[in-house]
Amino acid sequence: METEIESFSATTENERNVDEVLTVVLGETLKRRRLELGLSMEKLSQLSTVSRGMLGLIESGKTTPSIGILWKLSKSLRIPIGEMIPDLFAQSPRFIGANEGKRWISPKNTAESRIFYQEERDRLSIVEWKLTIGKVSQFNHLPSAFDIKIYQVIGKTKIKLKTKELVLGPADSAFFPIAELEFVENEFLEESKFLWIASKKAR
Repeated sequence: METEIESFSATTENERNVDEVLTVVLGETLKRRRLELGLSMEKLSQLSTVSRGMLGLIESGKTTPSIGILWKLSKSLRIPIGEMIPDLFAQSPRFIGANEGKRWISPKNTAESRIFYQEERDRLSIVEWKLTIGKVSQFNHLPSAFDIKIYQVIGKTKIKLKTKELVLGPADSAFFPIAELEFVENEFLEESKFLWIASKKAR
């Protein structure tokens, strides 16, 4: 009985993590489309009748929109609902094993990244990061990108940008141009785990 309870708990945790990833990716996809059309958040709010606050929560990956809100955004952004959801969803069912994806491990084994999703032409890439301690300031091993969104899953991460310094805790996220990033660092006692969502500049 104890084994069954442990198995159920692990499944529930995995499902929760998958839901979080999908929510974050959906928010990033919608934001990228809004920027492609040159719309401010205020303008999209007017066009879609979805509040600016709700749009902010969706784009930051903090809430999953209802089908009604998706339908409104679909009309306003002139994009089918199916295209709002990238191949990560469309190729369902899809299983990504814990050992799949291109890995990079720092020389002192203090940092590890795993690319577990890339859209065609690297328009959108999702990288899982683990930092035990220390900082990373070189990102040449990752897919090329213009904008980065970091979504913190476990622990804390310090993000040093040229203009400011951020500390992310679980469920926090940050969005910035890659050119602004100087380093990511874990100077805390517990392991840091976050998602690095990279998108190329809209053309």
